[in-house]
Amino acid sequence: MTQSLTQVALFLFIIILAQILKRIGLFTEKEGSTLSSISLNITLPAAIVASFNTFTMDYSLLVLVAYGIGANILLASLSYLFMCKQSNSLKAYALLSGSTYNVGNFSFPFIQSLFGAQALVAASLFDLGNALMTTGLTYSLASSVSQGKRPETTDIIRKLFTSVPFITYLVMITLSFAHIRLPLFLQDWMVAIGKANPIIAMLMIGIMLDIHFEKSWIKYTLGLLTIRYGMGILMAWYFIVHTDFNQIIKTTLVFVVFSPSATSSVAFLEKLTDEKKLASFTSSLSVLASIASFTILSLLVT
Repeated sequence: MTQSLTQVALFLFIIILAQILKRIGLFTEKEGSTLSSISLNITLPAAIVASFNTFTMDYSLLVLVAYGIGANILLASLSYLFMCKQSNSLKAYALLSGSTYNVGNFSFPFIQSLFGAQALVAASLFDLGNALMTTGLTYSLASSVSQGKRPETTDIIRKLFTSVPFITYLVMITLSFAHIRLPLFLQDWMVAIGKANPIIAMLMIGIMLDIHFEKSWIKYTLGLLTIRYGMGILMAWYFIVHTDFNQIIKTTLVFVVFSPSATSSVAFLEKLTDEKKLASFTSSLSVLASIASFTILSLLVT
């Protein structure tokens, strides 16, 4: 328990430090975007490669991909219903801020540090399903809703295959099932690079936190977060009581369903609507709620 709380406290310290340095002018959102790009395109893929390369894949674990997809569909449906009487731009906001999960940049560092390679692979499989939705179907659907038209299949595929983590998942799952291992020197390189991901991700989260808001945003944000974390409790109960996975995988699934909304949602909404500031506020509050959730979970499971 002490080790888990120390790890959570370290990550919280890094987030607070980054926020302080931003407020005194040392960092700006530009640096946050740069760190996000480094994580998504370099250190996160390296951590994924390192974990998969030391893990023997079990076909039964592929159901975790379906869980990632199902969790997104459930939250997207409820979030859309919550906003169904609002404008198209707010409906798009609900789809992206209410349903997506920031597993890679937020949950991976905790899971990687607390539970090791098996847990990270389980989180990766869930995140593969999440990525199919976040960078593919949900993004395309939100784009179409904001413009009042139907999503196009080619647009969904194009968005998916420009995501480095998504491609990394596919490649490593294929190699795992084919029992192909990377050369030892490459394994060592990936492990070394992947170890940087938790620190980079926490710095990025701290810089990107933005608690400035307008009064009218509160009902939208609290509504979506109530749906998000209420369903998180129900899904966690389901994984613990009604699945036959080992304890590490069950624990991993419990953590990932309390992940905050994907940071990419803010960038997507900036392209699609004028709701970027609302999305940023919702994303920031979801990060704070997830930090609290992960702290409580660390106390309960260790």
